[in-house]
Amino acid sequence: MRRQIALFSTALVGLLLAVPAFAADAGAAPGDDTAKWVVITAGFGMAVAAAFCAYGQSRVVAAACEGLARNPGARPGLFLFMILGLVFIETLALFTFAMIAYKTLGSKL
Repeated sequence: MRRQIALFSTALVGLLLAVPAFAADAGAAPGDDTAKWVVITAGFGMAVAAAFCAYGQSRVVAAACEGLARNPGARPGLFLFMILGLVFIETLALFTFAMIAYKTLGSKL
């Protein structure tokens, strides 16, 4: 329980600290200091997304292996839902990549 509270508090503080990023000047030139920060934060965002997706996929496969060890007869159904779960988790990384590519490349796409 304490771990969940600490995780929630950390996420809440991170969200509150991210609010000033949306208060940028509307008249800022695209070649000024904000352009390089977009690229840097995009890299960090993709790294975080990839890390959490890898962690989620490892948990899914571990749970599937445990389930298969307990009941080998459930392999077809278990395999189907494991692959479906892995696909959903991987789409999170792909959506993050798409958003980052749109944000960094902008109208060049």
